[in-house]
Amino acid sequence: MENIRLEVVTRESNGLPVIDVAGEIDVYSVQMFKKALDEAFESGGKHILVDLTDVSYMDSSGFGALLGATKRLRPIGGSIGLIGCNEVISRMLKITRLDTIFNMYETEAEAIAALTGK
Repeated sequence: MENIRLEVVTRESNGLPVIDVAGEIDVYSVQMFKKALDEAFESGGKHILVDLTDVSYMDSSGFGALLGATKRLRPIGGSIGLIGCNEVISRMLKITRLDTIFNMYETEAEAIAALTGK
């Protein structure tokens, strides 16, 4: 899925859905991001990885989409793992205390090892 501001690609890695996101997640593009999160959940993903390495900007609508997905995953023992958060996104997560809700990883390999033991 792609628009001018955002590109979203979903793939699987070691049995986990990984959503690769590039561009800006904001009020204008968040529906595409939400759709990818919904599809990953509906495919049976207990844990969903979101690679934010190439995200240059995320506003409150993007954080809201992540929280909404987390609310769906928690009752089944699942979680959202964020990969490659830049300094600005990391700071926003800390300021809002959302860093206590999401598992944050530097690399995809680190996230997969933590969630699958591989």
